[in-house]
Amino acid sequence: MGLQIEDGMGGGHSARVDSKNRLRTYSVIEKEITHASEGEGGAYSWTSASADIDAGDTALYLVNNSTSSLLMIESIYVWANTATAFKIHCPAYATPAGGTLVTGVNLNRSSGNLANAIARTDETANTFAETNVIKTVRNTYYSRGNGDDLADIAAAGPGITIDFYGALILGYHNSVAIDIIAETTAFQCTIVGYYHT
Repeated sequence: MGLQIEDGMGGGHSARVDSKNRLRTYSVIEKEITHASEGEGGAYSWTSASADIDAGDTALYLVNNSTSSLLMIESIYVWANTATAFKIHCPAYATPAGGTLVTGVNLNRSSGNLANAIARTDETANTFAETNVIKTVRNTYYSRGNGDDLADIAAAGPGITIDFYGALILGYHNSVAIDIIAETTAFQCTIVGYYHT
């Protein structure tokens, strides 16, 4: 029979080791967003889709309203039906106004928690400043069949997912917004994030 390693907490729990004092363990590597969703029901998705949006308008504006938890942005997805650029920026706080309210969907479908955040599509209150841009992406793709890529810009490319891996962190009243530079008649935008205390 092998030796016993106590848990060090006085609970009487112990782990068995072999004759060479080796401890065998089972580990699970879990992403932070999975942990937040599973444990606290604290992972959310905000999605907007509009039939029309003017050039320079904000496709989606998200503000963290929690005074006790950080909102970690995992990813942002964008698509439009015209060739355009998307400017992902972090504007100074403004109470979201105009457009349509977007309700965060809890990714843990067994949780009834609501996101302590506010989001609006086609929002009008935030002020765009180039100095606040953290990422620019273009919604175009190129046909490489004839060697002249510029002649083959598609009117609309596939959707683009930008992975932030939780590194984009929104404290209380911090925000992130996605502005569409060229006018579109249809777009889709999704922000996925989770809360961390």
